[in-house]
Amino acid sequence: MDTSGFAEADRAFYHYLRVRARAVVSGTADSLLDGSDWALAFFERKKDSARVCRLNYYLGQVYESNYAFLRANNCYVQGERFVGNDQRMLFKLKLGEASIYRFKMMRREEESCLRNALALARQLNDSSLLARSRQELSELYLSEGDYLRAGDQLRRALSTLPEGKEEERAACETDFARVFLAMDVLDSAYFYINEASRWEVSRELAINRGIVRGTILSRMGRFAEAERVLLSGVENFPLRNKRDVFYQMSLLKRQEGDFRAAADFANRSIRCRDSIDMSGKVDYITNLNAFQEHERQRKRIERMDRDLMRRKVAYYRLTIVFFLLLSTGAAVVYRIRRSKMRVEVALRRKGAEALLLQNKQEATQVLYMREKMEREALSKDSELRQIAYYKRLNELTIPVLMRSRNSQGAIHFSDAEWDIIIQNTNACFSGFTDRLREMFPQLSEDEIRFACLLKMEFSISLLTEIYHIAKGSVSRKKIRLKEKMQLDTGSLDDFIRDF
Repeated sequence: MDTSGFAEADRAFYHYLRVRARAVVSGTADSLLDGSDWALAFFERKKDSARVCRLNYYLGQVYESNYAFLRANNCYVQGERFVGNDQRMLFKLKLGEASIYRFKMMRREEESCLRNALALARQLNDSSLLARSRQELSELYLSEGDYLRAGDQLRRALSTLPEGKEEERAACETDFARVFLAMDVLDSAYFYINEASRWEVSRELAINRGIVRGTILSRMGRFAEAERVLLSGVENFPLRNKRDVFYQMSLLKRQEGDFRAAADFANRSIRCRDSIDMSGKVDYITNLNAFQEHERQRKRIERMDRDLMRRKVAYYRLTIVFFLLLSTGAAVVYRIRRSKMRVEVALRRKGAEALLLQNKQEATQVLYMREKMEREALSKDSELRQIAYYKRLNELTIPVLMRSRNSQGAIHFSDAEWDIIIQNTNACFSGFTDRLREMFPQLSEDEIRFACLLKMEFSISLLTEIYHIAKGSVSRKKIRLKEKMQLDTGSLDDFIRDF
């Protein structure tokens, strides 16, 4: 259809509807690229994220149905970029990605996409979407041979399906029959395939349902009935279904002991499989080449657009520079004429400003020197007060120590006396023990008390009397405290003094 006379919006919407129709009706992906790419670019330019997302999804469906899996996956990924808050569309995109991963046999990635789709269905509280995501999960588990998990997902899917969803219910029951068939529970498989046969379904599902029924009957030993079901209308089946039917018939004839017929059906199945593989390879290679050529064309167009944009920018810049130079030249001539009359005034003003600035700098320097001297005086005063604190602390602490000697001259502190020492240390050194506990929570109470004595710079001889140990033991006690505090450099005394 000639769209040259359409307005841009109408032409973009036409291509959008065309791709959507192709996604619903099976067909080839030929001649879709040009129009769809133009429509995508138009909707992106108009910031119509909803249509960009949906168009990418429909393109992914078309490409996937024609085995162009790379292009399909790229469309699904692009669709997620523009999905916004549309959780239903995100659900469809996740299922689309999962189908691509299924083709690639990337099981973990497929399960991740299906789990995300299941979470979205829960958020939407949509029983149909819940059933569909669980059915897809069951298909994954069935392909992995995890029949229990596959059956569990199908059971949940059937329990959540609303009334009126006959196609979906028949599909779930058919899959249930496949699960029990794989587990060799033939009675249950036959029950569920009979349940699935109650519903009117599409031709594709009816064919698959018939193949499953024929396989079950064959495994049950009902060969004549199985052959009638399998071969019913087989000539009109697609190649994939023919392959499966002929394979099952080969197994059936082998069970009957008719090896010549089994070999014939096996050969027919192999011919169908070869035809499918050849067609799939040709389609895949064709689509891959088309995709690569499309990517090259897109990149070439992008480069041409960038080059054109750079040329436009360069032209605009040159134009702007020309007008700026012209305006600057006119302004310079005007200023020169006026500046001749104001040069002397400007020079005098600058001289006065320079003198004022120099005076301000000298005043600033004087103020700075005064503040420096005041800071030095405050620093000295602080040091003097620190020394006074030390003297006062020792004056308060030494009498306490003297009163704690026993009859042999040894010093023993009670908990109350230790509390006095800690309180004095905290008063003189801005909550020394609180800061120490916060930084080193692994220290014990005895180690905190020992740190207080070090902070007050008690002599080693006095520390030996307090702890009733030799001077060497005091040194080792310091070393153990330093290791526990994980101090790598410097001495413990210096650290405590500066803390």
